[in-house]
Amino acid sequence: MKIVIPARKGSKGLPFKNRILFKHTADIIPDDLKQYVYVLSDDKEIINMGIGYGFNITHRPSLISQDETSTSEVMNYFVAETKSDHTDDIIMLYLTYPQRKWEDVVAALRLMNNKGAKSLLCKKDICSTPFLMLEELDDGRGNKLIDHDLYRRQDYPKCFELSHYISIFNASVINKLNNNMYNEDTIFMSIPNDTIDVDTQKDLDKYNGSN
Repeated sequence: MKIVIPARKGSKGLPFKNRILFKHTADIIPDDLKQYVYVLSDDKEIINMGIGYGFNITHRPSLISQDETSTSEVMNYFVAETKSDHTDDIIMLYLTYPQRKWEDVVAALRLMNNKGAKSLLCKKDICSTPFLMLEELDDGRGNKLIDHDLYRRQDYPKCFELSHYISIFNASVINKLNNNMYNEDTIFMSIPNDTIDVDTQKDLDKYNGSN
C-alpha cells in the first residue's frame, strides 16, 4: 500500500491552498502508516512540511504541475517513479477535503476489498438531474448535455456527482482509468452532500465557519 498526497504549488481559485490545507490531511494519518506516505509536490514549502511529518518525498516535475495536467497523468508518473507493482493499492488524498477522517479511508478500503474492486472513488447525491440540463449556446439557445427524449421524471436514470474525497486504485489498472481516475468497473462510496471541497476563499471560509 502507498498513500500519495498530490500537492502542486500553483492554484488559481485560492493561492497556495495546498500549503494552507496540508496539515488537515497530514494530521489524520496514523503514526504507523507514515512510512507509506508520499508527498508528490513541486513546492519546497510543502516538501518541507512533508519531511517534518516523516513522509516520503517524490518531486513533481513542472511538466505535470500545470493547470491542464490531468489526475491520470500525475498518478501514472507516481506509479512509475515509485516503481509500484500490481500488488500495490494506491490511496490518493487530495488536500482540498479538510473534513476527511482516517475512518473514512478505512471504510473505503473495506468497501473496495469486500467488492473485490480494483478502483474506488466517492459520490454525492444531486438535487437536479443532468437529463434536464442543457449547454448554453449563443442567442439564447441550448443543447442537451445528454441526448434523450425522456420527459417523465420517473424515467430518468438515477445519477450522482463524482467526488475525489478518497480515491483508491490498484497500480495494475492505472492505464485503464480515465483522466478522472475511474472506468466502468470503478465502485463509488457515498459521502455526505455537505462535504466541502476547498477551491476558493469562500469554500475555506465555509469550512472554518463549520468548526
